[in-house]
Amino acid sequence: MTAALLGSAGVLRAQGVVQGLEREVQAILERTQDAVVRIKAIVPVADAARKGGGAEGLSIGTGFFVDGNGLILTAASVLRGVDRALVYWRGNTYEAQTLGFDIRTNLAMLRVDPKDLPAKPPVLPRGSPKTLKMGSMTLAVGFPMDGPLSVEYGFVSDPTFISGFMSDKNATRMPQFVATSHIRTSVRVQPGQSGSPLLNGKGELVGIVTYSLDQDGSTFALPITAAMKIQKDLVEYHAARYGWTGLTIVVRGDGLKASDREIAIQDVYEGYPAHRAGVQPGDILRRIGANEIRSPEDVIDATFYLSVGESVNFTVERDGKSIDLPLKVVQRPSEQEMSALKRVASPSVLR
Repeated sequence: MTAALLGSAGVLRAQGVVQGLEREVQAILERTQDAVVRIKAIVPVADAARKGGGAEGLSIGTGFFVDGNGLILTAASVLRGVDRALVYWRGNTYEAQTLGFDIRTNLAMLRVDPKDLPAKPPVLPRGSPKTLKMGSMTLAVGFPMDGPLSVEYGFVSDPTFISGFMSDKNATRMPQFVATSHIRTSVRVQPGQSGSPLLNGKGELVGIVTYSLDQDGSTFALPITAAMKIQKDLVEYHAARYGWTGLTIVVRGDGLKASDREIAIQDVYEGYPAHRAGVQPGDILRRIGANEIRSPEDVIDATFYLSVGESVNFTVERDGKSIDLPLKVVQRPSEQEMSALKRVASPSVLR
């Protein structure tokens, strides 16, 4: 009898937890749905283009307002380079202009003329991606194809996931090098939900869904802090402007612990900021600005947030001494320009 009562109490508690979660998810959807839009774009069909045809197809995705003047953030894979799209909001359809897109982060900016909107669109409250931990609840709010707005929820499996290249079998969407750390979550998004806002358990915006892996159901979101940096460039310059310091790195040491490894300067390019500042191949990189460097991922994240024209201090170790080397960031050269750059001779220790 006692065991039965205890069992019933456990079931009731579990039901209460589930019902509480349902109410919270419903409340978040109610608060955020008015900031989310459906996007449709007429895009070229790749197979037809390869065959010499001019066929077009319909691409469907999700986006969300980032200000009250009609600016919308979405995924570049939704637009695929077209300069206009249709935005569906509050039961009405609006034509939107593409302000710019960045393939590397899979972001794009649209703008609906605010004069066409019946009211000032709401903006999602912004949270901090840095507060996410493994197991934190996340929600993606978006439109699955022609279906109604829905919310998918899951949990963070890696708050700072970063890898060299995307391994998605649909790699045509994002074949490029990862620009910075992403949020990896178990949220399972559906077709049409690329570009959805990723929210934390409080309903605050912490990222934008940029791609997913069919193999394991993982979804990846660019942290909103990173997205805002790219957004600024897309609005102002219609393209992302990546900062560059003119060097490459290599990991020295093969220990399992980060403390057993060091990040050394491998290549320094002649005439670029690192070279002009006095950085030398073989230097051990200790800090970039306020960011301590212990891994290649630290370098990728620290340099992603550097802006063209910004002054930053590189701290290196050379011959056992710490040296501060201030330099000014320039815009990253094109791939064609990169292939023609000259490297400063590397010391034998790195050969």
